[in-house]
Amino acid sequence: MALRIYLVEDNEVTCKHLMDALSEEIDIEWVGVAETEGEAKDWLERNPDGWDVTILDLFLREGTGAGVLRHCRPRGAEQDVLVMTNHPVSYLLTHCRLLGANAVFNKATELGDLIAYCIGRAYSPLQTRPQRLMG
Repeated sequence: MALRIYLVEDNEVTCKHLMDALSEEIDIEWVGVAETEGEAKDWLERNPDGWDVTILDLFLREGTGAGVLRHCRPRGAEQDVLVMTNHPVSYLLTHCRLLGANAVFNKATELGDLIAYCIGRAYSPLQTRPQRLMG
């Protein structure tokens, strides 16, 4: 069964690269893409059970990934929210953890780790997954 991923990213190049890289590695159903906090929250509101993993960028053209992350707090235990950022400062990592991120990845240096997380998630969807924060 395909891993259902919802992507929140406003950079078209990053979006395409991530989608291509993940699609090469595992069976993915891309259930949607949003470029703004408002679009993401609207889609998530209408599709509370329509995704397995949401990958989101912290800094969006309109709004923030933190707002989307906050909106995902009441998600099911089988749903993961992964955060990507180009600004891996400690207070942002802590903030993401407190808002419920399953993992946080540096876009510049840890894209491979994000892909590995998704591969692991695809093969163990019902197991409890440890939180992973950049360090």
